[in-house]
Amino acid sequence: MAVVWVLVLAVLAVPAAVCAAAVEVRARGRRMRPRPADAAIILGAHTDGYRPSRPLRARLRGGLDVYRRGLVSHIIVSGGRGADETVTESSSMKRFLVFNGVPPDAVLEERRSRDTWENLRNSQELVELHQWRTVVIVTSDYHLFRALAVARRLGMSATGMPVPSGRREFVYAVREVGAIFTYLLAGRLKWR
Repeated sequence: MAVVWVLVLAVLAVPAAVCAAAVEVRARGRRMRPRPADAAIILGAHTDGYRPSRPLRARLRGGLDVYRRGLVSHIIVSGGRGADETVTESSSMKRFLVFNGVPPDAVLEERRSRDTWENLRNSQELVELHQWRTVVIVTSDYHLFRALAVARRLGMSATGMPVPSGRREFVYAVREVGAIFTYLLAGRLKWR
């Protein structure tokens, strides 16, 4: 009978630990603050044609904020076209930013990436091409911890702009815990 209780407790403890980790990852992201930099990198998320999803619109508003405050003079929008998308995330993002007053020549598109690693690796090529040294990574609060750890692994000098996520997005924070673990095993993260 004791073995059964141990198994029951183990089955209940794992989801509780994952949820606790998700809360912590989101909280860490929310504590980050951007510093003045050469450019911002806004990480993509799903878009329905030229209609960004709610999380992507929030990221775009975060990018507009750092641009309008004068923390950056250029913005890299990073995201390719997923199997369920008709346009690249980057083209949808650029269109949104231009419609909201950012000059077209201040927005560079990275159109090939399919995940966070590729977002930052491919964006790094644009950063180096323009001889920029510092960036602000703009993404959802639950995603920022991993994005900055990837940037460190790539040798990028980056700070973060957290975009608050809503209660309905908590499932993404839970999923992020698994993504952090996967990236850690693949050697794609660098802790401090």
